[in-house]
Amino acid sequence: MPQGREVVITGVGAVTPIGVGTDMFWNALCQRHSGIGKLPHANGVAGPASIGAAIADFDPKQYVRPRKALKVMCRELQTAFAASQMAHTDSGFEDFLGQAEQFDRGRIGTVFGSEMFFGSPCELADTAKRMSQEPGVDPVVEFGTYVMKELFPLWMLKYLPNMAACHVGIAVQAFGPNNTLVLGDTSGPAALIESASCITRGIADAMFTGATGTRINESGFIYSGAVPLATPAEKLADSSRPFAADRDGVVGGEGAATLLLESRELATRRGAKVLATVAGSAVRFVPATSQRGSQSSIELALRAAMADAGCTAEQVGLVVSHAMGDPQQDDAELGALSAVLPGVPLCAPIASTGHCGAATGTMHLVLATLAIQHQTVPPLRNADQLNGDFPLSVSASSRVLQQPYVAVVTHTAQGHATAIVLK
Repeated sequence: MPQGREVVITGVGAVTPIGVGTDMFWNALCQRHSGIGKLPHANGVAGPASIGAAIADFDPKQYVRPRKALKVMCRELQTAFAASQMAHTDSGFEDFLGQAEQFDRGRIGTVFGSEMFFGSPCELADTAKRMSQEPGVDPVVEFGTYVMKELFPLWMLKYLPNMAACHVGIAVQAFGPNNTLVLGDTSGPAALIESASCITRGIADAMFTGATGTRINESGFIYSGAVPLATPAEKLADSSRPFAADRDGVVGGEGAATLLLESRELATRRGAKVLATVAGSAVRFVPATSQRGSQSSIELALRAAMADAGCTAEQVGLVVSHAMGDPQQDDAELGALSAVLPGVPLCAPIASTGHCGAATGTMHLVLATLAIQHQTVPPLRNADQLNGDFPLSVSASSRVLQQPYVAVVTHTAQGHATAIVLK
């Protein structure tokens, strides 16, 4: 990223199905754990919609301040706030702001990736029950009228996609750039790219950037027909199988992640530990005629990001894959990776976490940052399920990170792709 100021990562936070907090997240990945199992709301239902990767042992009261804000936060907003608080603390920025009273809060910004948030059907169950008991009431015709009378006035604030950035910005008193990007799977990485741009262009010195999402919301399952869902495996933990020869669909998950970006100058001035540098990035779009992934888009984004970073394929020690178990989308990505990064070590975290919607790409960016910190390539959970002629390097065990650059690719079924290179 040669133009403007250098952008560094100084703090990370993650709330994931395999661990709350970055230490638990990292250790679980390295130990090939899976967060996939029977969903709490399955209630005896079988089939693809009965499994997923839910976050366990998450108590939003430990993170959300003031606690009364929980009334206007759906689960996705709660996890986003928690991940941001973790990044704030991890970076030491929280302590710095407490001591630097004269720091211009207008130089701190917030950009999040997000998605449409769905309310639970349970929230409307009482209304539906009352309607069914009233004579002469047609539930199909009058349901909307009844619901609007019974919802509390601030109900909509619980589910607005932009509220993650709003809550975080208010909490840390970030009065600079504030935005929310809703771009499907690429939402989080696109938010990081915009955040880095704010710093390189000189309109901010620090940016909280993150994403939150879910693919296991009960209402959301109604709209999941565009991508095939995985058939539950005999051992449910093995149901998410990116790149596997017998993969047949996607397993949903939920999560949130946040990174704190700073200019190199600010990080140096306050003595912050630099976890990684944002070396290069790119966004590309080539329409996917199949609506199931565009190899050209992924390849163009990856080549452009590497050019932006000034690195070659030989200098990339890890690529964090967005493969999810959809045969067509996995093939599109594999074609791009084979052309640009043949033989490079690969990990595919969705095998452990499931697909966490808009949060997935940012969770992978946190993983890439941790890989650089630990100088380690995490294993691929389902490495033994891949064909023998797989064109990238995979392992069921952790390995030493041999090269300085780590690439993270993310893409949508429609053909949007992002690539970010960290160092």
